Amino acid sequence: MDATITYVRKIPIWKMTLGFSSLLVGILGLITLNYLTFVLLLFGVMMLKTEGSELNLEAKTYREITSILNLKFGSWKPLGHLEYISVFNTTEDITVRALTAETTNSFPVLILNIFYETNKKMTVYKTKDIKDAFDVASHIADALMIDLLDATKPGNFKWVDKNALREQGDLVYLDS
Repeated sequence: MDATITYVRKIPIWKMTLGFSSLLVGILGLITLNYLTFVLLLFGVMMLKTEGSELNLEAKTYREITSILNLKFGSWKPLGHLEYISVFNTTEDITVRALTAETTNSFPVLILNIFYETNKKMTVYKTKDIKDAFDVASHIADALMIDLLDATKPGNFKWVDKNALREQGDLVYLDS
């Protein structure tokens, strides 16, 4: 696995299409020296902008990023006293608005949070696949030498045996 783990919120297809179309029309407008096309360029950039986080395992640093067309901006900060990484099961809400209507759809998602300084947390990864979630969590836990918590079932949090997960690929829990 890579030494830098990146989580960036995905951009919906309709937003990408609108963003790229605005950029294309804006660039064509600049060729014709129409300066009002800066508005289209700005609109296109705003539609293609997304946020997320990056975790550099080797340098033990992290940053919150703003990404535009895979160009990432943000300043690196050192990781503090890390306690554990948690695999958390939740839902992600996506709201779609029209002129007179609004709807919110919920989708299940697994989120990896690193907890530090007792109650502070940072989200470092998001996925829909449970195997992928535990593979990445195990990789981060081993690299940062922290514990791994399975919080996928509400009210039933269990510490994971990282050695068994790495060697067998199965979730084995440590006895309390």
